[in-house]
Amino acid sequence: MRQLLLLCLGLAIIVIQGLLGAQTFFPEAFATKEDALDGLLEQKSSVLDKIAPEDLAWLAANPVVTVGVDPNFYPLEMFDERGRYTGLGGDYLRLLAKMTGIDFRPVSTSDWAATEELARQGKIDLFMAAAKTGRRSEYMLFTAPYITEPGIIMTRRGGGLDSADVTSLAGKKVAVVKDYSWHDFLKEFHPEIVAVPAATTLEALQKVAAGEADAVLDYEFNLLEKIQTGGILQMQTAGKVDSSYGHAVAVRNDKPELFNVITTALAQVTPQEREALARKWLQQERPAGQERHLQWLFFFFVESSLLVLGLIWLYHAGVRKHTRELRTKLTALEKRLAREETAHAETAANA
Repeated sequence: MRQLLLLCLGLAIIVIQGLLGAQTFFPEAFATKEDALDGLLEQKSSVLDKIAPEDLAWLAANPVVTVGVDPNFYPLEMFDERGRYTGLGGDYLRLLAKMTGIDFRPVSTSDWAATEELARQGKIDLFMAAAKTGRRSEYMLFTAPYITEPGIIMTRRGGGLDSADVTSLAGKKVAVVKDYSWHDFLKEFHPEIVAVPAATTLEALQKVAAGEADAVLDYEFNLLEKIQTGGILQMQTAGKVDSSYGHAVAVRNDKPELFNVITTALAQVTPQEREALARKWLQQERPAGQERHLQWLFFFFVESSLLVLGLIWLYHAGVRKHTRELRTKLTALEKRLAREETAHAETAANA
């Protein structure tokens, strides 16, 4: 009976884990919320009739456009577990493709610094989620921002810097992602602050946690997401930065025709529609990535192994119990036979 109950419990756990796995690997199949982008894709139409002839001619000669991506910038942009470009920038890219007919090709790189370098080399045509800085303006043209978020200063809890602003950070080491807008911000406007470049936001947080920097400066959504996924729990918010950068689409300045097309298309997205798209990404959990897949596989293997081991243990426990019962019966039988033999011998002797 115990074996049957354990088997049923184990199978129930496996079924539940299977459903969780399906949600992890195929999240779109379980999506129930209405996607703001789907409605916009149905409403928006081609803008080619609004584009100047010379820009149309450029489009005809250049139907493929390469897109530079920051692979560590969720929820503005990232590559999901299937290698698809997604995030808020991904939604805008799909809208632009619908309205312009351009074949956009996102390019995967190791980090943002590598992405910018490819753009400087002329191997990438545009960015979908970039903030306008003086350095970037030397080789990129920027549309109006479609989302604006403030910068956040975070410090190590117990490090003695519980409250901070840009003025109080003079002479201190501040970790920033290399070539991010906040890196440019410190170099251009606050050279008195010692910038400590890092490859990613997670690495920047780790530098602060390890005492290699006094604070980290980045966007709140980026910091909080990396703290959660990286498990860096000793961080605290110390202040905000008054100057904030808006994220926009940026096009190489040697492609003004492409810039004109993108600007025309983005003008068809109303402020209310932009707000709906931003709300969609800023208020939802990060989709499962490779680490979530590995976690599911680990727990599924552990649960299956424990179920098998439990069944084996119960089987052997049943065998041991049955063996003990047989031994008890055998001992009782031997004693009874011994008594009978003794009684038989006594009867024979008396005769």
